[in-house]
Amino acid sequence: MLSLRSNPNRVRLASSSGGALMATTSAQHGRKIIRPVLLNAWRVFLALWYLGGSLIHFLCALYRPQIYARFGLTPIFPQMGRLWAAFVMPHITTFALLLAAFELAIVVLLFCRGRAVTLALTASLLFNLFLVQLGLGYPATPGSMEDFVANRLSNLLFILVQLPLFWVRFNKSLPTLVRDRFCI
Repeated sequence: MLSLRSNPNRVRLASSSGGALMATTSAQHGRKIIRPVLLNAWRVFLALWYLGGSLIHFLCALYRPQIYARFGLTPIFPQMGRLWAAFVMPHITTFALLLAAFELAIVVLLFCRGRAVTLALTASLLFNLFLVQLGLGYPATPGSMEDFVANRLSNLLFILVQLPLFWVRFNKSLPTLVRDRFCI
């Protein structure tokens, strides 16, 4: 005869022969599974975001480098606008290819584990902080709310949603997680 005895964290299936099976069924256990899945899904999203950015910057560097000129129009610090026009734009193909390589490096590091992921997140955070001060090149009155919303808010939000990942230990690389999940 099987009897069912439960406590908040476990269900014990006991048989009349004295043996017992333990199965964890708590909500806490469910969170332990769901949380890493969501955090790793966010890591995959970031990797895909930067992979797309890398491809776009590679193609723009080769075929449409002039699109980067507008970034020199919206920096918070006027000196950056002058530097952009005087130094960056004359060498924009090189800088855009370096940016594509930088974003590809972030992708590779996000697919790794441990400190490599932290390094990728740090690089992403610093890059987005740089974009906050540079602006995204949309025309707006400098210092206005319109300028903030058009040129800086999206990067600040991207930084904020990445911050919780700094307190996560990514002990497995993404390829290892996929292999373990699908028994490849």
